[in-house]
Amino acid sequence: MSQAPDTYRIIGIDPGSQITGFGILEIPSGIVNIKKIRLVAAGVLKSQSKLPHHDRSGYLHDAMFQLTEKYQPEWCAIEKAFAGININSALRLGETRGALIAAVRRHKIQVAELTPTHVKKSVTGQGHASKDQVAAALKYLLGFDRGDLPHDASDAIAIALSHALSLGTYTAVPRICPFPSNASVS
Repeated sequence: MSQAPDTYRIIGIDPGSQITGFGILEIPSGIVNIKKIRLVAAGVLKSQSKLPHHDRSGYLHDAMFQLTEKYQPEWCAIEKAFAGININSALRLGETRGALIAAVRRHKIQVAELTPTHVKKSVTGQGHASKDQVAAALKYLLGFDRGDLPHDASDAIAIALSHALSLGTYTAVPRICPFPSNASVS
Protein backbone atom coordinates (compact mmCIF):
# COMPACT_ATOMS: atom_id res chain seq x y z
CA MET A 1 0.00 0.00 0.00
CA SER A 2 1.63 3.25 -1.10
CA GLN A 3 2.10 6.17 1.20
CA ALA A 4 1.99 9.89 0.66
CA PRO A 5 5.23 11.58 -0.45
CA ASP A 6 7.42 13.07 2.28
CA THR A 7 5.99 10.78 4.94
CA TYR A 8 7.19 7.74 6.83
CA ARG A 9 5.39 4.92 8.55
CA ILE A 10 5.79 3.29 11.93
CA ILE A 11 4.26 -0.06 12.82
CA GLY A 12 3.64 -0.49 16.53
CA ILE A 13 3.51 -4.05 17.83
CA ASP A 14 2.04 -5.28 21.11
CA PRO A 15 3.39 -8.85 21.10
CA GLY A 16 1.52 -11.84 22.44
CA SER A 17 1.76 -15.53 21.60
CA GLN A 18 -1.98 -15.80 20.98
CA ILE A 19 -3.00 -12.21 20.14
CA THR A 20 -0.55 -9.65 18.75
CA GLY A 21 -1.79 -6.11 18.26
CA PHE A 22 -0.55 -3.88 15.46
CA GLY A 23 -1.05 -0.25 14.54
CA ILE A 24 0.44 1.60 11.57
CA LEU A 25 0.85 5.36 11.61
CA GLU A 26 1.85 7.65 8.75
CA ILE A 27 3.78 10.73 9.84
CA PRO A 28 4.90 13.71 7.74
CA SER A 29 8.70 14.08 7.58
CA GLY A 30 10.20 16.81 9.72
CA ILE A 31 9.01 17.94 13.13
CA VAL A 32 6.31 15.61 14.45
CA ASN A 33 2.92 17.35 14.43
CA ILE A 34 0.38 15.13 16.17
CA LYS A 35 -2.48 16.73 14.23
CA LYS A 36 -0.98 15.50 10.95
CA ILE A 37 -0.39 11.91 12.02
CA ARG A 38 -2.66 9.52 10.14
CA LEU A 39 -3.75 6.08 11.29
CA VAL A 40 -3.28 3.76 8.31
CA ALA A 41 -4.30 0.40 9.80
CA ALA A 42 -4.88 -1.29 13.14
CA GLY A 43 -5.91 -4.72 14.25
CA VAL A 44 -4.77 -7.98 15.75
CA LEU A 45 -3.07 -11.13 14.53
CA LYS A 46 -4.62 -14.17 16.22
CA SER A 47 -3.01 -17.57 16.36
CA GLN A 48 -4.86 -20.72 17.35
CA SER A 49 -4.32 -21.40 21.04
CA LYS A 50 -4.45 -25.19 20.56
CA LEU A 51 -1.40 -25.14 18.28
CA PRO A 52 2.08 -25.75 19.76
CA HIS A 53 3.92 -22.55 20.59
CA HIS A 54 6.45 -22.94 17.76
CA ASP A 55 3.58 -23.16 15.24
CA ARG A 56 1.94 -20.04 16.69
CA SER A 57 5.28 -18.20 16.47
CA GLY A 58 5.69 -19.33 12.87
CA TYR A 59 2.19 -18.11 11.99
CA LEU A 60 2.80 -14.73 13.65
CA HIS A 61 6.14 -14.40 11.83
CA ASP A 62 4.51 -15.07 8.46
CA ALA A 63 1.56 -12.76 9.16
CA MET A 64 3.85 -9.92 10.30
CA PHE A 65 6.07 -10.38 7.25
CA GLN A 66 3.03 -10.04 4.97
CA LEU A 67 1.71 -7.04 6.91
CA THR A 68 5.01 -5.16 6.70
CA GLU A 69 5.33 -6.09 3.04
CA LYS A 70 1.90 -4.56 2.38
CA TYR A 71 2.34 -1.31 4.36
CA GLN A 72 6.11 -0.76 3.99
CA PRO A 73 6.89 0.97 7.34
CA GLU A 74 10.33 2.50 7.91
CA TRP A 75 10.22 1.82 11.65
CA CYS A 76 8.92 -0.93 13.90
CA ALA A 77 8.29 -0.06 17.54
CA ILE A 78 7.72 -3.13 19.70
CA GLU A 79 6.93 -3.38 23.37
CA LYS A 80 9.65 -4.83 25.59
CA ALA A 81 8.75 -7.74 27.84
CA PHE A 82 8.20 -6.87 31.47
CA ALA A 83 9.43 -8.87 34.45
CA GLY A 84 6.06 -9.29 36.20
CA ILE A 85 5.22 -12.55 34.49
CA ASN A 86 6.28 -16.11 35.30
CA ILE A 87 9.38 -17.58 33.68
CA ASN A 88 7.52 -19.81 31.19
CA SER A 89 5.37 -16.90 30.04
CA ALA A 90 8.45 -14.70 29.76
CA LEU A 91 10.23 -17.30 27.62
CA ARG A 92 7.22 -17.70 25.32
CA LEU A 93 6.84 -13.95 24.98
CA GLY A 94 10.56 -13.65 24.19
CA GLU A 95 10.25 -16.29 21.49
CA THR A 96 7.21 -14.50 20.03
CA ARG A 97 9.00 -11.15 20.06
CA GLY A 98 11.96 -12.77 18.30
CA ALA A 99 9.72 -14.17 15.56
CA LEU A 100 8.05 -10.77 15.05
CA ILE A 101 11.35 -8.84 15.03
CA ALA A 102 12.84 -11.33 12.56
CA ALA A 103 9.85 -10.81 10.25
CA VAL A 104 10.24 -7.01 10.14
CA ARG A 105 14.04 -7.18 9.84
CA ARG A 106 13.64 -9.33 6.72
CA HIS A 107 12.32 -6.09 5.16
CA LYS A 108 15.27 -4.13 6.64
CA ILE A 109 12.92 -2.15 8.88
CA GLN A 110 14.54 -0.37 11.81
CA VAL A 111 13.41 -1.65 15.22
CA ALA A 112 12.92 0.28 18.45
CA GLU A 113 12.02 -1.42 21.73
CA LEU A 114 9.93 0.53 24.23
CA THR A 115 8.89 -0.25 27.79
CA PRO A 116 5.18 -0.20 28.66
CA THR A 117 5.83 2.58 31.19
CA HIS A 118 7.55 4.78 28.58
CA VAL A 119 4.67 4.27 26.13
CA LYS A 120 1.98 5.08 28.69
CA LYS A 121 3.85 8.14 29.94
CA SER A 122 4.42 9.59 26.48
CA VAL A 123 0.80 9.01 25.35
CA THR A 124 -1.16 9.75 28.54
CA GLY A 125 1.34 11.64 30.69
CA GLN A 126 1.11 8.90 33.31
CA GLY A 127 3.46 5.90 33.35
CA HIS A 128 0.98 3.59 35.06
CA ALA A 129 -2.12 4.47 33.02
CA SER A 130 -4.76 1.80 32.50
CA LYS A 131 -5.59 0.32 29.10
CA ASP A 132 -8.81 2.34 29.06
CA GLN A 133 -6.85 5.55 29.73
CA VAL A 134 -4.49 4.74 26.84
CA ALA A 135 -7.48 4.11 24.54
CA ALA A 136 -9.10 7.40 25.65
CA ALA A 137 -5.86 9.31 24.99
CA LEU A 138 -5.65 7.81 21.48
CA LYS A 139 -9.24 8.82 20.79
CA TYR A 140 -8.45 12.39 21.87
CA LEU A 141 -5.06 12.64 20.11
CA LEU A 142 -5.70 10.68 16.90
CA GLY A 143 -9.47 10.25 16.74
CA PHE A 144 -9.03 6.48 17.04
CA ASP A 145 -12.07 4.69 18.44
CA ARG A 146 -11.17 1.15 19.46
CA GLY A 147 -14.71 -0.14 18.93
CA ASP A 148 -14.74 -3.92 19.16
CA LEU A 149 -10.99 -4.34 18.71
CA PRO A 150 -9.09 -5.79 21.66
CA HIS A 151 -6.87 -3.51 23.74
CA ASP A 152 -3.90 -5.10 21.97
CA ALA A 153 -4.67 -2.94 18.90
CA SER A 154 -4.89 0.34 20.83
CA ASP A 155 -1.75 -0.58 22.78
CA ALA A 156 0.08 -1.13 19.47
CA ILE A 157 -1.04 2.28 18.17
CA ALA A 158 0.18 3.84 21.42
CA ILE A 159 3.56 2.10 20.96
CA ALA A 160 3.85 3.52 17.41
CA LEU A 161 2.79 7.01 18.56
CA SER A 162 5.23 6.95 21.46
CA HIS A 163 8.07 6.13 19.10
CA ALA A 164 6.99 8.86 16.65
CA LEU A 165 7.06 11.39 19.47
CA SER A 166 10.50 10.20 20.59
CA LEU A 167 11.90 10.75 17.08
CA GLY A 168 11.10 14.47 17.24
CA THR A 169 12.38 15.50 13.82
CA TYR A 170 12.78 12.71 11.32
CA THR A 171 13.03 12.38 7.57
CA ALA A 172 12.46 9.05 5.87
CA VAL A 173 15.66 7.53 4.49
CA PRO A 174 16.35 4.39 2.45
CA ARG A 175 16.48 1.19 4.46
CA ILE A 176 19.93 0.15 5.55
CA CYS A 177 20.73 -3.33 6.73
CA PRO A 178 23.88 -3.76 8.85
CA PHE A 179 24.32 -7.32 7.60
CA PRO A 180 24.11 -8.91 4.17
CA SER A 181 20.57 -9.81 3.11
CA ASN A 182 21.83 -12.80 1.14
CA ALA A 183 22.47 -14.90 4.23
CA SER A 184 22.82 -18.56 3.46
CA VAL A 185 23.18 -21.77 5.37
CA SER A 186 26.00 -24.14 4.46
